[in-house]
Amino acid sequence: MVDEIMSDQLEKVVSDNKLVFVDCFATWCHPCKVLSPILEGLVEKYGDRGLKVVKIDVDNNREFSMKNRVSGVPSVFVFSEGRRVVFDDGSGKKMDRLVGVMPEEIYAELVESLLGGDA
Repeated sequence: MVDEIMSDQLEKVVSDNKLVFVDCFATWCHPCKVLSPILEGLVEKYGDRGLKVVKIDVDNNREFSMKNRVSGVPSVFVFSEGRRVVFDDGSGKKMDRLVGVMPEEIYAELVESLLGGDA
């Protein structure tokens, strides 16, 4: 299950869970609606291994959006063991979020690499 939270709840969610995906979305955003079932599927598959997915509405959490420079939705932040994950995009560029809708395999590979082991 994917819960919608307010930004002031994020710290507790991150500290209480091994791996957290934070889906920054907007109700008017069509790609956000496409991403939702992908994230729901990840929770079904990996929830018992420590994955938690939460959603933050960027329009209802403007301070969070500005502080984290969320300029495109959907944007997914990833926290592992309480720390924000920074990725290498493959060309040496560092990024701290996944922007847009990626193929489900990308998210699954990320979960696998951070949780370790087989699905």
